[in-house]
Amino acid sequence: MKKNLTTQEKLLQATFEEVYQNGYHGTGLSAILKKANVNKGSMYHLYKSKKELMLDVIDKVIKNNLSNKYASLLTIEKNIIDELLLIIKDTSKFNFIKGCPLNNLIQELSPSDKDFKDALEGVYLHFENIIKIALDKAIAINEIKKCDTKKLSMFIAALIEGALITAKKSQNEQNYLIVINQLELQLQKL
Repeated sequence: MKKNLTTQEKLLQATFEEVYQNGYHGTGLSAILKKANVNKGSMYHLYKSKKELMLDVIDKVIKNNLSNKYASLLTIEKNIIDELLLIIKDTSKFNFIKGCPLNNLIQELSPSDKDFKDALEGVYLHFENIIKIALDKAIAINEIKKCDTKKLSMFIAALIEGALITAKKSQNEQNYLIVINQLELQLQKL
């Protein structure tokens, strides 16, 4: 863990790492506190419960990681589809054994808890919206044909997440890239 982090940052990072490794239900508060090197009183000063802490992880860690990965799409003015494909094809930050943190949490927590479902859906919709904004810009500069960018962004986000699950099930990066290459072929038709 990085040095010079605040107590809250230590808790967020430790919670993310432990839950990513073991799942939310498989992670005890004591493991989080030990990893963060934080006592229970300090944690309860910041958060009322493990659930509240996890909701903050979803908002501050998972959403920020996703935003940072795709942020360049919001600032570039040309070759937008090429940039999207470069980002998606960069597998250096993907873990094809553990899978996508967002996807893992959606599968584990959304069916059983409305607060988690709403928080995770918000992050997923944020992901779709980043892609939609990029597609809208690509249409505006005549890089792609006019289309329903909301539906297309939903398709692209689902395809990326599906490609990650496809790779996770076999623990094989090549399976991810096969799916993404098919996406590239479809985008070239636009």
